[in-house]
Amino acid sequence: MRNNSTIKVHLCSFASQDLNLSVNRFTSQAKNMGVYENIKVFRPSDFSDELKERIKKLFQQGGKKRYYGFDSWRPEIIKKYLKDLPEGSILHYSDIGNHLNQRGAQRLIDYVSMTKKYNMTVFEYGDPCTQFKKYNYKFQKYMEYQYTKSDVLRYFDLTNESRVFNSPQIWGGTFFLKKSNFSSNFLNQWELANNNTQLLDDSPSVYKNHKDFLGMRGCQSIFSIICKLNNVNKLSATECEWAENDSKRVWNHLSDYPILAKRDKQFNVLKRFLNRQKKTLNKYLQKLR
Repeated sequence: MRNNSTIKVHLCSFASQDLNLSVNRFTSQAKNMGVYENIKVFRPSDFSDELKERIKKLFQQGGKKRYYGFDSWRPEIIKKYLKDLPEGSILHYSDIGNHLNQRGAQRLIDYVSMTKKYNMTVFEYGDPCTQFKKYNYKFQKYMEYQYTKSDVLRYFDLTNESRVFNSPQIWGGTFFLKKSNFSSNFLNQWELANNNTQLLDDSPSVYKNHKDFLGMRGCQSIFSIICKLNNVNKLSATECEWAENDSKRVWNHLSDYPILAKRDKQFNVLKRFLNRQKKTLNKYLQKLR
């Protein structure tokens, strides 16, 4: 732990039971950061009975296991974690597939300072950071209308012409939140919307989607819109995401940044075997078509 009594950061994540290897890697990296007061990785057994039943139904609907129930569990586990933390504590949520880079510890402290001031800090897929413009790289930029179906928009009483719909989408895979009245209100809004599972999945939208709509990313659209409606503090997702150079993914621009969105999920031996068999079968079926 860093010798700085003002730093009280609490890290939480989630992993299904087949991701023990990723849990070990993630918690080891987190401890090496020397910043986190506590580290908690939630498991499906930690869910409320209501959430377990909702996710079970999602799995039964054509085997919809994407994002383990479309990430609908996120607000519940965060509420559970915050409940036992002192007022004013800073919570960092991070997907288990992210890597935590020890060389970026100072920038992590910057995020904490911002969150103390602004209640929340998130990352949006807009323009790259000014310091990255020296690289001749292609950076990721995604708009809300590309990954948000119109039913979600209507839920929030927004239109296709709204500023929210025509701005970059906010990444749900990591963010910082201060325990306060703000966090309570934010999480309640998020959890309430997530109860409408048709807003999270890939089912057809009742209302016509934007012409450039590509598909849903679980509950990220709901999270993104609520962040914008609450005017939270936003940074560029290029501080966490890969860039493209000569048609290859590169990470060297993030050598001094703390959160790398590598989506590195290391399954156990049995799951890896089953995944390989599934890929082999799909290739075989494609050849038969």
